[in-house]
Parts: sequence; structure tokens; C-alpha cells
Amino acid sequence: MSLRQKVTSISGAPAVSSRDVHGGMTPGPAAILGLTDGRQIFVKAVPSSAPGSYRAYEREAVALGALPAAAPAPVLIGTAEIDGWLALIMSAVPGEPAGPPWDDEGARLVARACAAIGSLPAPGEVPRIGELLTDLDGWDRIEDHDEWEREHAPMLARLARRWPEWTAGPSLVHQDVRADNALIGEEATLVDWSFGCAGASWLDGARLAADVVAAGHRDGPEAALRLAERILAGLPDGASRFVVALAGMWRHRSTLPPLAGLPTLRGWQAARARALRPLLERLTA
Repeated sequence: MSLRQKVTSISGAPAVSSRDVHGGMTPGPAAILGLTDGRQIFVKAVPSSAPGSYRAYEREAVALGALPAAAPAPVLIGTAEIDGWLALIMSAVPGEPAGPPWDDEGARLVARACAAIGSLPAPGEVPRIGELLTDLDGWDRIEDHDEWEREHAPMLARLARRWPEWTAGPSLVHQDVRADNALIGEEATLVDWSFGCAGASWLDGARLAADVVAAGHRDGPEAALRLAERILAGLPDGASRFVVALAGMWRHRSTLPPLAGLPTLRGWQAARARALRPLLERLTA
């Protein structure tokens, strides 16, 4: 049986239309399929030749299969693993990506979705955040600082320390809130649950604030900074510390060797860390 035939068997009807929606850095196809019975489904697949992405899809399948029904997320229909490929089949979510760039209304809806997710208990099948992210002490790990980092890294490292304690919690966390992982319709739905985990209820709100600055706002950098500060002002103090820790993690990871199948990841991480510097300066002023 081919992968296409397996997807048809799992979805319960053959496809009559296909719309490519691949984005991001993960290799492999992604499409919305129209089925003969009128339904639409979303299918994405990854080859085992990209082991990091393959493991991410395996984690996402576990997370989606365990999510509470109230989570603003797609519904997993099934998975297909054949000939070195792993495919995830799920409900198609209506709406358009929140960006990039962000706007205030999209961020407002995604903030609501983040709060809804944080109000839900994490299922036992997902890891704790400290098991998923092990290098939030990135500012302590960087060996070759540039001029900006030599001035700011010591304070940033102090703020990020003991992160396993203050990021822990029982709440559901999406943990990869980005404009391209949020679909905006009447409400916002978060997709790509590869990093779903258990942690503090405000972690996704902090990720939103970081992405607004790193991905940009349609009205420019100052609008992005103001919006990020408003988001963080409504969250516990740990949220600002988490943004600091994320920037250090991305900066540290940008110095590591490339990952198979993800040739642009290290450059993306370096750009994120640099883009967050104006926000870090405001948070530590």
C-alpha cells in the first residue's frame, strides 16, 4: 500500500482536490485535501532522512491524540507510516495565518487562544517543559560574545537561571507560538503541536510576545515592541524572564552544527536572538 492509499484508508474517502500549504522549515509536503464526501482534511508528511523533523511529527501525533477537546487545535484523524515517511492526517482548520507580520487584532485573538490553552490541564502523554527544552540557560553557554552580548549577557544569564523551577507547571502549553502556527478565523487556532508540553500557564503568552517582535508587526518595529510590552504586562513576571531565556536559547543554538534536513534553522535562530535585543533592553532597563 502506498502512502497515498494509506491516507485515503485513514480519512475514509479519496481526495478530489489538493491545495499546497507547505511553509516553515520542515521538509516534506503539506496540503489541504478535498474529499469526495465534501470534507476537507490537512495532511503533512516528513521523510525519515530528516530525523529531527521525523521525531517532531511523532511528538505532534502523540500530543494531538491526547489534547483536551476544548483546546483550540486541529483534530487528529490518524497517522500513516510507510516507506520511510510519516504522515499526519488531521482536520483542516479554516482561516489564514496570523502573519508574519503580526497585527493587533491577530495578536489579540492568539492571546485569547493562549489563555484558553493555559487554562487546560496538560495530558500525561506530553513531556514537561524541562524535558523538552534543556538549554534555556543559553546565555551561560555562549562562548564567543559580540559587543552587545558582552554588555548584556551577564544580566540576561542571571534572569534566566533556575528556569526549570519557574517554568514548571501543570498547564497545557503549545510552546511554539508563531504567526505561521496560528490560523485566524472567527477565533484563533494553534497548529503544529510538535512541542506541546506541560508547564506554567503563561508560557504561550510569553512566546507570543517574543514572536511579535521577532517576526515583526505590520506597523513597524516600535509597534511590535509596544504590543509585546502590553502582552507581557498582563502576565506574571516569569513571562519576561522566559523571553530572555528564549533569546539565549536561540542565540546558543545558532552556534551549533546544522541539523539534517533543516539547512536554514541556525540562521533563523540567530536572526530571532538578534531581533529580540530591543525588547531585552526594555525588559532589563
